[in-house]
Amino acid sequence: MPTLAELYVYPVKACRGVPVDSAVVTPTGLAFDRNWVIVRAESGKFLTQRQLPKLALVEVELVPGALLQGADLAAHPDAKLVLRAPGMAQELQVPITASPVAGKKIVPVTVWDWSGLGADEGDAAASWLSSYLGIPVRLVRYAGQAGTPGAPADDPQRRAVDPAWAPVGSEAETAFSDGYAFLLANAASLDDLNRHLAAKGEAALPINRFRPNFVVAGADPWQEDAWASLRFGGGDGGVAFENVKPCDRCKVTTINQATAEEGLEPLVTLRERRSGNALGWGAMPKGAVFFATNLVARQRGVVRRGDAVEVTALHSGPPAPRSPPQ
Repeated sequence: MPTLAELYVYPVKACRGVPVDSAVVTPTGLAFDRNWVIVRAESGKFLTQRQLPKLALVEVELVPGALLQGADLAAHPDAKLVLRAPGMAQELQVPITASPVAGKKIVPVTVWDWSGLGADEGDAAASWLSSYLGIPVRLVRYAGQAGTPGAPADDPQRRAVDPAWAPVGSEAETAFSDGYAFLLANAASLDDLNRHLAAKGEAALPINRFRPNFVVAGADPWQEDAWASLRFGGGDGGVAFENVKPCDRCKVTTINQATAEEGLEPLVTLRERRSGNALGWGAMPKGAVFFATNLVARQRGVVRRGDAVEVTALHSGPPAPRSPPQ
């Protein structure tokens, strides 16, 4: 049976991830995953390594670290988000309040085709990040209260996933991830990709190029394509997920996460071997290439490194949306 070999949380979208031994599954993703995003000051439009590769060098820490593994935020009034970056003499410390909106300015924010409202983290955070990045930016926290009883479906602070792919009857939500709350990668698939890179004389790539939340070991290469639903932890105490969509990849995979240098791989090799055309996935976007897969959770819970990964159902055919795009 495959196991959960690695587990990552990315508190600030596009900045470095934090490896953890366990994490809390919430309605918007792992606790604190992509709960902050850096946006252009003038427009509120999100920024990532696509535009600013040096975001890869921003180190992120939550204090205390136990917050990432389920510690009660209300019991830690001094909790903070800490950022460090090359050339910045001082680290940035941002208080983490139990309410994401308490005492903060609510501002427009756009992530891909979603436009809504977030909580601005203030001028000190904006000044530090603007100095490092060289352009005027703001730091915004996700303001949605996922799962809040009585919250309207069209709450501008909440961000739903694409309903064309979400499970029937689901109200799946995500914070500032690209599209879905959880991303799973298969270590054997990376090994296979690296074998093809080696045959071209290219260096092997680490898993951090793909920025997954979950890394599974013990499966066959590309076996994740066929998984429809799975459970981490097994038994009644496990956490159930649905595999909704293969993840199409962008230039972020070509950025060395240790140096912020850009290259060409793995996109060249993925286009040869993992494009929609090469795989016979006619319903997928033309020109897209795929590595890793997007999940939505069916319940809250805790996942742990070393958990068994039980595949509970398989797809009956190639990936396709459950309903036509609106």
